[in-house]
Amino acid sequence: MPSSLRLYFLCIPLACPCGLQAAPEAPPIGLAGLAPGFSQHVINAQSTYCACAVDDVNADGRPDIVCGAYWYEAPGWERHQVREIERIRGRFDGYAHLMLDVDGDGDRDVITVNYRSASLQWFEHPSDLTREWDRHYIDLPGPMETGRLHDIDGDGRDDILPNGANFAAWWRAVPESAATGSRGPRLSFVRQELPPEVKGHGLGFGDIDGDGRGDILAQKGWLAAPEDRLKGTWTWQADWDLTRASIPMLPQDVDGDGDTDVIWSSAHDYGIFWMEQGRDPSGARIWTTHPIDGGWSQSHALLWGDLDGDGTKELIAGKRYMAHDGRDAGATDPLVLCRYQYDPAGKTWLKHSITDGGIIGFGLDPKLEDLDLDGDLDLICPGRTGLYWLENRLQQPKANRPK
Repeated sequence: MPSSLRLYFLCIPLACPCGLQAAPEAPPIGLAGLAPGFSQHVINAQSTYCACAVDDVNADGRPDIVCGAYWYEAPGWERHQVREIERIRGRFDGYAHLMLDVDGDGDRDVITVNYRSASLQWFEHPSDLTREWDRHYIDLPGPMETGRLHDIDGDGRDDILPNGANFAAWWRAVPESAATGSRGPRLSFVRQELPPEVKGHGLGFGDIDGDGRGDILAQKGWLAAPEDRLKGTWTWQADWDLTRASIPMLPQDVDGDGDTDVIWSSAHDYGIFWMEQGRDPSGARIWTTHPIDGGWSQSHALLWGDLDGDGTKELIAGKRYMAHDGRDAGATDPLVLCRYQYDPAGKTWLKHSITDGGIIGFGLDPKLEDLDLDGDLDLICPGRTGLYWLENRLQQPKANRPK
């Protein structure tokens, strides 16, 4: 842990470590490391792919799981081949799985963002699911930690925003003319350059300055979006300097005061934080950093959603297993998954353990989806220790599952 962060955590009073408050009557962790309120399902304990996606691949009304070389058919999770995935320098390619109908045929294809092959690719969902999914290259821009889909230019279509290690760009989804009999236009992807300051470890997307346009968050600041995102100038705001930040960073109004704050974690060290947006006496924007939890390391991918059905979204974070084969701080510590609820009265976070010391962590692209169609959100957790579904039982089912 960097000395500045060590000092930061050491200076927090022991009565309320890391801005945390124990959840009232928090349930004990089960023998298998799983807290009450969730059921664990093993999809593939041998899987080591770090990303996944959820989609109804075979159009039977049930969401399936796509992960690496395979898709898993609900409800029994029978494994089917997608295509062979290269193992490069000891790791499989595929650091993000993003579902989008690229070819306009009505089903969704898989876009992958890749560090080891330094490529953006998409795999074409076939009409015959017994055959291999065709691979198409979008670009070879350089190594990317991972990526997400966002409507960056405000045209109603998702674009690709990767976290480039040594480049700064996004790929605009451009509709081409629809083929005869297709359900929509085929998409091509056009590279759009960004100021170089946005490259590096950390990425997020959201409206920081309240002008209604999505800005881009990065490790050392953020880019203010121009009115014309294609021809205008993105303006760099060097408002912070973080250490290998999470992907994604989450722009959210944490404290409900009407402006956008930023939640982030140290992806290869200890610490989860939020930065409160404010103004100094002159009206200039300032940021106050508050710790959320400093007790575990390598929270690389953050999720934001309402797990318990109370109408308020919460932070969900999980430890990544052996990101750099033991060279990161706390690499051999037990795996954990936690959810954090913000308490506006005390400006503290209620920590709820989901798993503690078990076999489940977060890779680079976990998903929060209603996998069993019972009306709540479940966690789908890929990583080097396997592929798992954590079924949410925190609330009563609100819908009927397909029979």
